[in-house]
Amino acid sequence: MDTETSTPNNTSGDAFEAAKGKAADVLETARDKERGVLGAVSDAQDVVGKATPVPTDFDAVSSPSDLNARLNWGEPALSILDVRDRADFNYERIMGAMPMSMDNLVEQAKSSFEPIRDLFIYSDSDENAVEAATQLRSAGFKRVSTIRGGLPAWKAIDGPTEGQFYIESPIPGLK
Repeated sequence: MDTETSTPNNTSGDAFEAAKGKAADVLETARDKERGVLGAVSDAQDVVGKATPVPTDFDAVSSPSDLNARLNWGEPALSILDVRDRADFNYERIMGAMPMSMDNLVEQAKSSFEPIRDLFIYSDSDENAVEAATQLRSAGFKRVSTIRGGLPAWKAIDGPTEGQFYIESPIPGLK
């Protein structure tokens, strides 16, 4: 009788062991798939983390807000060119702007930038900025934009400036 009772127990025990083995196989397959998905997510994060946003279109004229948005990207990959006279540049300029003389603008730009660099230009007038942009485009620079309204428009949106300007003291005689 022990043989009869042990046979059913062995059969149910064998079935249990088989189910347990099958469950272990399913679990291992699920873990393999999970590792694959996590690896793909990690690879995607690596790629996204290294990506630098690049604007798809580039306008010939930009608003100060457009430029400010680019600067807020963190890695804007652009240069701001101030083509006003040097005294005005020294007094106050858009933070990070580089002085460029209209007299040798193309030579300075060619020695400083790749032709695919995003260049934003401002001057005393929009007309002077457009003239500078035209010179650069004619010299092969592909992504050149003027900043509409120049420094006054930049300051109107509270864009950061730098230079040797001073704030007048409310106390007469002090500067």
